[in-house]
Amino acid sequence: MTRTGKRATEEQRAAAEYLGSLDDSLARWVRSAGPIDAYETHPPVEVRGPLEWFAFAIISRQLSRASAVAIHHRLVERLGGSVTGERVVSAGAQALRDVGLSHQKAETLLVLAQHDGLLDPGVLATMTDIEVRAEVEALPGLGPSSAQRFLLHYLHRPDVFLANDLTVREAITALDQLDHAITPKVAERRSEPWRPYRSYATSYLWGYAWEHYPVVSGDSG
Repeated sequence: MTRTGKRATEEQRAAAEYLGSLDDSLARWVRSAGPIDAYETHPPVEVRGPLEWFAFAIISRQLSRASAVAIHHRLVERLGGSVTGERVVSAGAQALRDVGLSHQKAETLLVLAQHDGLLDPGVLATMTDIEVRAEVEALPGLGPSSAQRFLLHYLHRPDVFLANDLTVREAITALDQLDHAITPKVAERRSEPWRPYRSYATSYLWGYAWEHYPVVSGDSG
């Protein structure tokens, strides 16, 4: 969680003011932290477009960062310097497996490349969050988590809430002083007061967990 302070954008200030004004256990932490950049990420590879973002996200599943980076670099080299739909489709599934992708990951990336028109930045800019989620989740190998993280980390949409993320739920459990971990369904309901800035609420919750409980078991990608 990166505090932006006096450098805060209008959206960051508005999110902090709104979330901090609620009669809510998160509000005190928001007021303490101040405005934040809800979207800032530090991918260890260069990401030059939506397909390449998904490619690294797919490669990274259940792998260490070092292994994922190595495979991504081999993939980029194999594809001639960039991950595009045309180059992935032309290379084929076997070439993807040859650089280190599992069979399932290769098939997922290939299907996504075949639907590369969906990932055109101009098209994405016209789509609502619900429309993006529906399109992404319809593709084999990609589910709600992939769609939500794409909306949050790549498209920078302000109202994305990752109810399935364990770290998010651990933070809510701690802030609300509950004696048991909450479920994703309960977390989703809990997030309703945080609209229309649930991306910011998600990042504040990650920040709370990281600063108060440095060793957390969730996957906050």
